[in-house]
Amino acid sequence: MELPALPRACAVVAEAWARIAEATAAVDARFRTGLGDVEAAQRRMLADLIDANRSTAFGRENRFSQITSAESFRVLVPIRDYGAIQPYIGRLIAGEDAVLTAEPVRFFEQTGGSSGGVKNIPYTDAGLKSFTDCLYPWLADLLRRRPAVGEGRSYFALSPVGRSLDRRIGAYPLGSPMPFAYFGALRDSMIELSAVPMELRLLSHFDAWQRRTCLHLLRAEDLTLIWVWSPTYLTEILRAMRRDAASLLPQLAADLAVSQPIDMVRRRIKALEDVLDGRQEDLSAIWPRLDTISCWTDASSKGFAAELQALFPRAFMQSKGLMSTEAAVSFPYGEGPGSSLAASSGFFEFVDDDGVCRFAWQLTSGRTYRLIVTTGSGLYRYDTHDMVEIVGFSGNTPRLRFSGRAGISVDMCGEKLNEPFVARCVDEIAPASYALLAATTAPSPHYRLLLEVGPHGSANAAIAERLDKALGANPQYEYARRIGQLDRVRVTLVDDLFGRLKRYRLRGGTSIAGMKAPVLLKEVDSAFLSTLDEQAP
Repeated sequence: MELPALPRACAVVAEAWARIAEATAAVDARFRTGLGDVEAAQRRMLADLIDANRSTAFGRENRFSQITSAESFRVLVPIRDYGAIQPYIGRLIAGEDAVLTAEPVRFFEQTGGSSGGVKNIPYTDAGLKSFTDCLYPWLADLLRRRPAVGEGRSYFALSPVGRSLDRRIGAYPLGSPMPFAYFGALRDSMIELSAVPMELRLLSHFDAWQRRTCLHLLRAEDLTLIWVWSPTYLTEILRAMRRDAASLLPQLAADLAVSQPIDMVRRRIKALEDVLDGRQEDLSAIWPRLDTISCWTDASSKGFAAELQALFPRAFMQSKGLMSTEAAVSFPYGEGPGSSLAASSGFFEFVDDDGVCRFAWQLTSGRTYRLIVTTGSGLYRYDTHDMVEIVGFSGNTPRLRFSGRAGISVDMCGEKLNEPFVARCVDEIAPASYALLAATTAPSPHYRLLLEVGPHGSANAAIAERLDKALGANPQYEYARRIGQLDRVRVTLVDDLFGRLKRYRLRGGTSIAGMKAPVLLKEVDSAFLSTLDEQAP
């Protein structure tokens, strides 16, 4: 199908993408060369981090002056979780310099993680560069493999909605004061390509932000690339477009009429009316040139990504890789499953099922490991609690797939369920829907499967029975069920399940920026369950 000409100044778009292609070429070439020797890249990365930070408070306390290799680093510096690193971060916030890094902290970011709670993560110039060193080869590879991306504008959801530039953690800004800071010298080109103006991120009222975002995106008929963290971010925007179409489209028509011929405006509005009326499953007509959607597609996001793919069947769904607030770990690059380890963006270690910590050049395909990171922003042997599966290699650089969180577990009666195991079980039962297993103690200990309303109808009993059987692969769970410590699984269908969970945590003061969809809820989330009972669809 031939697409109509657009009023957008295509030359401006083409020039911006050309600048991006030119600027990313050198970093891309270095990354491709390094794929053949991950050990050299990782040893060099660690040596640079240690040399740069020997004189810091952390470096002195952990004998950085005695570290001469990756092996001695592992001996001298213990693995730490956020609780153990928090005192050092507290000293930074209090105004002390050179605590974790010799470089000054530029700003802090906050993450809530899959189980809630706020963590303050410092960012330095070296830390920002680690993300840039992922994004440049990613962009180069994307343009090489998906050239149609370079023929239109883009939408990047990078910053939490409603964050004021005045917010501080101590004396430091919360979040980068500049949009697209992670893109380094390409910042201006990325802003020029954005279908949504940067000032919208400063709107404090969520409804106003959502409405204006919808209007700008509906106007962007030339959109070719969407980059979001969770696929639910985009599906919620699409939900708002459909819900508010009766008021959005007249306003959009008035806006377009200022700069476009009336027949072109009518054509666009008619196409949007047809696609947003709620009867069509294929929403491609919203953005007929949309080539690529980049988002999380693994673990608990798998079902959401499948839902998004069904809405845009002609778009390429690209897995995001593992880029978290704490570290740039992997990103989509080249052919093959999973995402390539970002060997020049941090030093990475992997703990196997036996508790043995291995380096990136010591991994086995098909095995799952717990990820430990050391970063340019001052996290040393930081336990992310992320579980990654090695799904192949590019050269000898491992390719990773996120498989869940090791730190999330529930143990009401000795059953010891953890999120990766539960995610596998749930995926067998409801692979195309979001589902959440919640620990419940009343009227007797049992698990309650919250399932996004979908094609399951009333088959609750069958779903519960199948899940109960799958969970029984855990011998502790099977024993607790067999002796009556745990009651049977119950199933509850919930409309907009993840949206409700995010809104609940937001009301409680938890950051939901980049929040991954959990699969397992602990007993402490019982208040959330009660809200579902009160708002049952």
